[in-house]
Amino acid sequence: MLVAAGLTLAALRASPTELPPSALRLAVTAVVGLLAPLFWPGVAASPARTTLRIGVWSAAAAGLAAIALRGLGGTAQPWARILASCAMLMAILLLTHAAAAGLEALLRVRLADAQGARETAGRTAVLALALLGALPLWLGPAAELLSSRHAWALDAAIGASPLTHLAVASGNDLLRNEWLYQNSNLAALPFSYPGLAPLAWSYATVCGLLALCALARSRWRRPAAEAAHRRPTQENTA
Repeated sequence: MLVAAGLTLAALRASPTELPPSALRLAVTAVVGLLAPLFWPGVAASPARTTLRIGVWSAAAAGLAAIALRGLGGTAQPWARILASCAMLMAILLLTHAAAAGLEALLRVRLADAQGARETAGRTAVLALALLGALPLWLGPAAELLSSRHAWALDAAIGASPLTHLAVASGNDLLRNEWLYQNSNLAALPFSYPGLAPLAWSYATVCGLLALCALARSRWRRPAAEAAHRRPTQENTA
């Protein structure tokens, strides 16, 4: 993970066009966010341990992005902005890895190959994250058509993208970046980005609900496992 992220970030630094600090924060967090699910260690023996593993791996990836940003940007990257960007990255990765864990658990039931299930789930999560990140591009024309009757369509197409969330946390005007400004039809239309506080509350709420579900599932499985363990003992005694 560290080597792959380092090579990608070195390529960004070698780019002939120097990225402004906010764009560099966006690029680094986006790159690490797409790489992290490919290398995550997979589900554990219990839902509680899987939840812990998701949290630790997401925090490790966010920490790697923070170190890379500080190393690449130096004093041009203030810690406050780095922490905001990496906190948003961690929130996105928590949900991404939770989805990957759920898919992996389903694949393990159908496949005998646990390693293959983990790799398939990670790749699927990365593909889904990339598609959601590109929402302002591929959903832009449909949002423009809908905006004549539904004014919220433009903001919804932009606000649903995890890349937009990273841009908001990084202080970057996403659709005013040169490539997106030239290739996204939404850049020339009236729109507004979601606020950082509503995004933070939304991610916190969803992550909290998922953690509660994992805890409830772990407590539900424990009595069932104990009952299954006692049953053979009782039969042997009889």
